[in-house]
Amino acid sequence: MGNYTHQTAPTQFVEASGTRFAYRRFGKANGVPLVFNQHYLGTMDYWDPTVTDGLARDREVILFNNAGVSSSSGEVPTTFEQMGANAIAFIKALGLKQVDLFGFSIGGMVVQEITLQAPDLVRRLIVDGAGPRGGQGMELIAQATGRLFGANPHNPPDDVWLAVKFSPSAAGQRRTEFLKRTRRRQRAAIEVNDKVSPPRSKRFAGGVQQRGLRLSEDDQAANTRREWQ
Repeated sequence: MGNYTHQTAPTQFVEASGTRFAYRRFGKANGVPLVFNQHYLGTMDYWDPTVTDGLARDREVILFNNAGVSSSSGEVPTTFEQMGANAIAFIKALGLKQVDLFGFSIGGMVVQEITLQAPDLVRRLIVDGAGPRGGQGMELIAQATGRLFGANPHNPPDDVWLAVKFSPSAAGQRRTEFLKRTRRRQRAAIEVNDKVSPPRSKRFAGGVQQRGLRLSEDDQAANTRREWQ
């Protein structure tokens, strides 16, 4: 991986199952890599470099845009099952036999599905900001998401992202530094296709258990794209 970091790793592409996936790799190449799966309305540019570079000191980190997101081709699926299948195709296209997974928000749903479909591929699994079907608090996520993102479903203002990711504590008040770090690789305005509607996130309440769980038609804002300058 050379001496690449979150900010300097080049964007690469790999073809799998008819999709051209965009990804970046950096950190120590030996051992089992850690594959990040992104949150609602996010791309691989939304990860905090403090987190990714910190983990990359001891292992390889892989960031990617799943099918239909940002610089990856294809369409965003309407089920977590297909999102997981797409992620598996991407991982296998890199020639990886085993990975650790980290999933945040919708990414947390996707990594559960990856583990269900390809258990031999997954060594360890970290789920953040999500949970299993029927898990404690899962029924509240759709309400919270609608409250936070309802007014600006496709391009939330900074205060929404900060409210989602940081507490109002004294330490949390230093959160504006997060925006500075992440924006170094965020370079363009959001472009939304005609399938995107206000994000009420009913899909969260269902969680991952039933195969083929459908995402609500009014909540496919993960289909958000970014047009790169």
